[in-house]
Amino acid sequence: MNFRVVIFIVAVLTFFSTTSGCSLQEPKEPEKLPDGVLLAASELSYEAFLNREIGKSLIEHKGIVDPLLTQIHKNLKDYRLVSITSGNIGFSAIALKNNKNNSLLFAFSGLKKINLQDIYQRLVGFESPENGSPVVVDAQAQEAYKWVKSILNKKENKEASVYVTGHSFGGYLAQFVGYHLHNDKQMKSNLFVQGVTFNSLGILLDDDSNKLHAKTVSIQKAYKPLFTNYIVKGDPLDYSSKTFFKQITGYSLQHLGNVKYITVDENYKTSLEALEKTTDLWTKARLLKPLYPYHNLAEFESVFWK
Repeated sequence: MNFRVVIFIVAVLTFFSTTSGCSLQEPKEPEKLPDGVLLAASELSYEAFLNREIGKSLIEHKGIVDPLLTQIHKNLKDYRLVSITSGNIGFSAIALKNNKNNSLLFAFSGLKKINLQDIYQRLVGFESPENGSPVVVDAQAQEAYKWVKSILNKKENKEASVYVTGHSFGGYLAQFVGYHLHNDKQMKSNLFVQGVTFNSLGILLDDDSNKLHAKTVSIQKAYKPLFTNYIVKGDPLDYSSKTFFKQITGYSLQHLGNVKYITVDENYKTSLEALEKTTDLWTKARLLKPLYPYHNLAEFESVFWK
């Protein structure tokens, strides 16, 4: 073989095996965000943003106090507000865009007002999803996903990677959006990277029947690389999902992906002991009150904002 030909081949192989030969390298996967960043976004979803703030950096939003203020300047300083919305039963949501990598972070709040009687009536009228799917479908969730898609379908967001987060009912909305975004063939240009929820309502039904249980377990397993759901031990919503929801509907509620329990303190055990001494539904609801503080987002701050 001609010596010059050999030199040329070696040079070509060297080029394509080094960083400079990047045309053959696989695209770098977007990195997952620290849980503390997603916690800050979840807390911000409760803020009263104004339409005139859309397009502005988050550090320009006024009225936020520590520790959230520090976290915004530390972890969300590169984000700007691109959209806000709210549902007709009390949640709100924000869409944040990272100026450096064009990613989008959607954060959903829980319900602003809770009426136990209204929730009870909704549960009494609960109907399992059609076609045997274990995914709970709510009108507010469908509205939330429609809003997310309207943002992602904008020309400037076509290739944006996506992160979702939320607290309480907002955590359910985040799971619903993440689940459908990951499965929506029309949205394949937007890579769903990560979802993190805090004291969230579950999204998957389970009644211990072989068929439904198998579907729920399969979906949970598939989303373990994508979703983490943090729950404070003693959270009243977590307790209610395992007791009231099952007692009224016949189903238990499960989360997408991983569930990680964290301990803030051990005082919740006293309340749980009192709850176990009665079977009356409304007595249990009344005895839940001492556990309400464990549901607050502030309970996570000492864990993720050290």
